[in-house]
Amino acid sequence: MVLPLLTLLGCGGSHDGGAKTPAPAEATPPVAATPPVAAASQAAEPPAPASGAPSPYAVPPSRPPLPPGTPPQAIVATVNGKPIEAERVYGLYRMNKGMLQQRGRTLNAQDDQALRAESLDVVIADELLYQAALANHVTVSAAEIEDAVKQIKVRAGSEEAYQKFLAATGLTEADVRREVGRNHQTEAYRKSLVTGTGVTEDQAKKFYDANVQKGMFNVPEQVHAQYILVKAEASDPESVRIEAKKRAEEAAARAAAGEDFSALAKQYSQDATAARGGDIGLFPRGVMFPKFEEIAFAGKPGDVTPVFETPKGFNVMKILERKPESTRTFDEVKNALMLDMGRLMEQDVVRAKIQELAAGAKIAVLDRSFARPAPPAAATAKATPPAKP
Repeated sequence: MVLPLLTLLGCGGSHDGGAKTPAPAEATPPVAATPPVAAASQAAEPPAPASGAPSPYAVPPSRPPLPPGTPPQAIVATVNGKPIEAERVYGLYRMNKGMLQQRGRTLNAQDDQALRAESLDVVIADELLYQAALANHVTVSAAEIEDAVKQIKVRAGSEEAYQKFLAATGLTEADVRREVGRNHQTEAYRKSLVTGTGVTEDQAKKFYDANVQKGMFNVPEQVHAQYILVKAEASDPESVRIEAKKRAEEAAARAAAGEDFSALAKQYSQDATAARGGDIGLFPRGVMFPKFEEIAFAGKPGDVTPVFETPKGFNVMKILERKPESTRTFDEVKNALMLDMGRLMEQDVVRAKIQELAAGAKIAVLDRSFARPAPPAAATAKATPPAKP
């Protein structure tokens, strides 16, 4: 049984007092090669293509649930006679659907069917690239595989946690090594396709000059602030809310009297930023709770705000800096722009190769639940004119 590359999610903290609840960083849909069978549905927001990324599949820390009666090894499709198993496709589909739901997306039947089809397309694209890697005699050393397995164990946190992960997914050590080898072979082949591609500084400058007046390189107005959060939600008992507000007001009074805000944040704040003195860096409009933004953008550097409430609790903020809207110079964006343009160029190269491989391949979709939905029927009949009297 060959399963996708195991992705063990890392840990990270972020402030939550002023920020709207975002999709977690780990929830970004997996990057994937451009699907070879059909164009992606914009409505379903399919996985974003990327040529330089590792093989895109991730297995959550349990087997992906399959429809009742569907064996994990059921064949969903074949690529040049090689089977695509249900577990691989359902795992990717359910993960992508979960990511969209975390972003607040509700998929209608048409979108859901499109996402199913796109998930199969992504798996087919990976299979085409893997088969091309084998045909081109791309190999991976035992040392590379061993190093990759070690990294998986490091991300798991311990050997015990890694073994529990294997038990939960039903994998063996051999399965892991086989999948790691497959992914490395596919990635090595991808890299061979884009070797020698790149963007020159002149190309980047031409792009910059053509788009700077369109506002593409504008930086919105931003505020740099520190803040203290004393947690209390609307559903908490009134005694809890009264005590939380009292602590926040105490911190605000001390800050207004000139005490060091960083020290006060470390003492009072219940946010993850407390350890760094409540510093949340620069932020534009549109990323924090409305009340938080209203107060932040109304203040001036040096201001310590009165206590105010957001859905997370009671807050005190100190404004450190305000930066007006500006336009980044070419020198400021040059390196990032060349990298981004280079990635797009690489995507085009890999996309063209996948289309070429797909055109010469025998691809059969056996599970019609992953077929691409028919486009909505267009209204072709004109209204019948009323009969003459």
